[in-house]
Amino acid sequence: MRALLAGVVLLGACTSSAPVTPVPSSDLVLPTTVPNGRVEVVLKRGCSVGETVRAGIRLLPANGTLRGPIGPFIQASGFHGTATVRHLVIAPVTASAGPAMVDVSWDMRDDTGKAVGSDDYSLVFDVVDDAGRTTTVGATLQVR
Repeated sequence: MRALLAGVVLLGACTSSAPVTPVPSSDLVLPTTVPNGRVEVVLKRGCSVGETVRAGIRLLPANGTLRGPIGPFIQASGFHGTATVRHLVIAPVTASAGPAMVDVSWDMRDDTGKAVGSDDYSLVFDVVDDAGRTTTVGATLQVR
């Protein structure tokens, strides 16, 4: 009887499915500290293949100025390593006496126009402060 009870308990433990965790709907804010303030990248927690990826870049100088994004690109960063996928054309802005925001969108295509598939992708760019210090900022997003 004990063996039967143990078998039923074991069978139940092996066949039960874990509860499904809902995907959070709020935006994800990824802060990066820079010498004279911070930069925040605001994006959705996840995207689907074929969906346009949208992000906001907030420049928040505590003093002086911040200029960016400079040289923005999308980088694939999955198990195969890292590779530049797409160079983005975005006019940099300068924040001085308050925050500045830049909207970024990526159509999930590479530099040749070919659609890309699911992977981990990073938005990478530089910001420069008024003292000429450059900081590289990156924010990774899973696309499934």
